[in-house]
Amino acid sequence: MDEKEILEKLSILYVEDDNIVREKIAGFLGRRCKNVFKADNGKAGFDLYKKHSPDVVITDIEMPVMDGLEMIEKILELNEKQAVIITTAYDDVQHRSSRVCRNIIKPIVNKKLIEAIVECKKEGTSL
Repeated sequence: MDEKEILEKLSILYVEDDNIVREKIAGFLGRRCKNVFKADNGKAGFDLYKKHSPDVVITDIEMPVMDGLEMIEKILELNEKQAVIITTAYDDVQHRSSRVCRNIIKPIVNKKLIEAIVECKKEGTSL
């Protein structure tokens, strides 16, 4: 299965508190993936996760209400095999997790994000 075929089958949860970044990346993913659910904080993201059970979760770390690391822990309590990608502007240990598929440093490069999504799905659950 090629990259395009994999992406067309995926639902993505994208959690990012920066409105401009969220809309730009969600629009980019929306043209390639089956569904993209957007949230502006970890609590809203977790609520959407429980409702839609997306294939891949992409999240920022530093957010209001609930940060990305807390949301990731709650998601992994529900599904320890969930594919999760962290996107963060901080390149340090406090903004990473060994429990996720990929840690991406911002600014996000679209090609690298797509590669990470495809790799995470290939490594994780079958399509």
